Amino acid sequence: MKTKIFKLFAFVIIAQISLYACCGDEFNIFISNLEISVIDDADNDNSSVASEDFSLRFIPDYQTERISFLSTNAGFINTANATSCDEIYYRINLAEEITLTANVPLFGIPAGNSLNDHVIVEFQFQEGNQITMNELLLDINDSLNSFQYFLRFDTEIPAMTTAKFTMTVVFENDEQLTNTTTAVTFE
Repeated sequence: MKTKIFKLFAFVIIAQISLYACCGDEFNIFISNLEISVIDDADNDNSSVASEDFSLRFIPDYQTERISFLSTNAGFINTANATSCDEIYYRINLAEEITLTANVPLFGIPAGNSLNDHVIVEFQFQEGNQITMNELLLDINDSLNSFQYFLRFDTEIPAMTTAKFTMTVVFENDEQLTNTTTAVTFE
């Protein structure tokens, strides 16, 4: 009788190790907020900037929600030290469109219309690696982290122009996030 109980107990422990100790948690990840701000490379006064010192800093904020609790419900076995576990992330509510606009006409484009064709995007730590707004859309859908992107224009903005810039991200469920910078005057 003791051997049967011991075998049953050993089977339960081995089953828990096999089924739970190396099962990773699963998460949904999605963009929950976006930040956009004016950067002046020459000084900290972002209210007025020379066109060559101007950029916009864009930061998409991601939120994760746990959807699977297998490893925390393992019962007898402490899974905190499991080393072969991978967390699995599922992208939900992907961005379908990203648009940068201004509240004044720029580059012959009326106020409120997309400036995407004139935007050059650079990554936070990779100078010289430039992408388009369409490639930025792909990147924010693939990323799991909130990286900083710096947006510049391929055409100089005329002096004495005062503008606010608005970034809009439209998601596959037709929800959208929008954020607008403070006004900046170009010198």
